[in-house]
Amino acid sequence: MDDIGKIEWGLIWEITKDTILPHMGTLVLNTILFVIVGFLLSIIFVILLSKKRVFKRIPKYYNWAVKLYIPILIGVCLYVFGQIGFLRGVYVVLNKEKSRIVTSIYEQTLGLAFESEQSKSEFLKWMQIAAKDATKGSNWFAESMKNKLLDPDSGISPIDKSNNKTTTYLVEKYQKDIYKICVYGLLSHHKTGDYAIMESISYEEFSTAIDFLLDIGHNDIELAIKDRLTIWFVSLLDYQYQSMIKSLLILLLGIMGLPLVEFFIYKKWIEAKLIGHV
Repeated sequence: MDDIGKIEWGLIWEITKDTILPHMGTLVLNTILFVIVGFLLSIIFVILLSKKRVFKRIPKYYNWAVKLYIPILIGVCLYVFGQIGFLRGVYVVLNKEKSRIVTSIYEQTLGLAFESEQSKSEFLKWMQIAAKDATKGSNWFAESMKNKLLDPDSGISPIDKSNNKTTTYLVEKYQKDIYKICVYGLLSHHKTGDYAIMESISYEEFSTAIDFLLDIGHNDIELAIKDRLTIWFVSLLDYQYQSMIKSLLILLLGIMGLPLVEFFIYKKWIEAKLIGHV
């Protein structure tokens, strides 16, 4: 989520507004339901505080002033739960329509990146070939390593069997990592011609690209890209939704806790002094 600040929010809004606005019924329904829930919870909370005499003070002016907590608490609950309901409605709509949104993002992104449909098709074909070659190369590399490393000729059968099992396990488990390190090392060693670009690519960036190609393998390249975009979109949606809900809940808890903190201060230090002056 380090790249969230670089996201083109204008583009996201242009893509999503046509999806959100037709679902105003869902937004209104969620908002109303959460406002009702917020109102009921605020009434219950106010009743509980009243029973605990949180809104009772000795001087009349002080007693009247603390009564202002009641409309404030109810108003804050209505506001916060209304916001949560609206955000929940937006979240439900976007999550439901994610396939259409991802398709729009894919088409607009590739449309801006290439001069024509032909150049886009050529790039996708090249990516498909690269993905297949990466998968074949990784598998071939793993098999070659196992064949080279397996050594049944030490003369002690139990040791040979144990070593071979360990070698097979390590090669199979770290096949991709070993392959990526070796390929990156070879390309970095040749710093002329087409390989000169490797000087400006970090291993992390190279690793991410190879992981993408290995994961695609023989699958359809466009479907694979859309799947990755879907994962990105859902993670972004979840992150934004959870962050905003968390902020609203912190605000709600802070304001709802205010009368309790003030009541504690009153009982601990103020009440005794006021009683002494009566």
